[in-house]
Amino acid sequence: MSEKNYALVKVLLLIFLGIWMLFTLFPLYWQLITAFKSAGETNLTVPTFWPDEWHPENFIAVFADKSNFGALIDSFVIATGNTLASLFLGTLAGYAFARFPRQAGGENLSFWILSNRMFPPVAILIPMFFLFDAMPWGTDSHISLIILYLVFNMPLATWLMMVFFRDAPRELEEAAYLDGFTPLQAFRRVTLPLVLPGMVSVGILCWIFAWNEYLFANLFVGSAVRTFTIVIPTFTNGSQTLWNLQMAFSLIAMIPPVTLFILLRRYMVRGLSLGVVKG
Repeated sequence: MSEKNYALVKVLLLIFLGIWMLFTLFPLYWQLITAFKSAGETNLTVPTFWPDEWHPENFIAVFADKSNFGALIDSFVIATGNTLASLFLGTLAGYAFARFPRQAGGENLSFWILSNRMFPPVAILIPMFFLFDAMPWGTDSHISLIILYLVFNMPLATWLMMVFFRDAPRELEEAAYLDGFTPLQAFRRVTLPLVLPGMVSVGILCWIFAWNEYLFANLFVGSAVRTFTIVIPTFTNGSQTLWNLQMAFSLIAMIPPVTLFILLRRYMVRGLSLGVVKG
């Protein structure tokens, strides 16, 4: 390729990336400026791309109802509890499928576990409601959503951890056995540290799913427990939707996952690269 053609391709690529970035970042930009607009300006027939007047008090107004802050706490408790349970069960199951596939049930059982992640959630919405309604803790509780989200997060954790454990050198475990380690000690002190970046990346994926989930939360909780996803649509004034408060609250709800990703991004990149080493 000549130098002139190379320069042309480079320019076209930069133009394409610029357009792609514009389409990608525009929703975030619109969310940000809407959060600072007045309610009247957000409902204008002709939209404004810059606030006429800035209203930072919108971020305080979303907490006029004190239960809205509690909704963020409830979402954090549910997401964290489900992530810990998903990692614990998914790590054990993934290790079993990676090291002892026949004893663990073989490929058929592992694929069946993954298939639970594939079906549409709405298909089990009503049956799950009646099932959890019959439980001692009922539906309107943290534990109900923590257990329910295992249906979707545990298969994901199991399969990703199975790949990570397969990539971990088996020879290190065998050497640990020669040093007198029990299988549990070898797993905890040798194998588990090798896949720690993978565990962190799986944990982030599980946490974000549980943090953002709306469908089941909308049906299962709402009185004793509220998640922020079911609070956002409640910002209305009669027939008028308060888009400014919705956007302000959603921006606040973005802070925990974005902070989590920034703090653990190094482990996230290393973890997602573990499964492709031998691919």
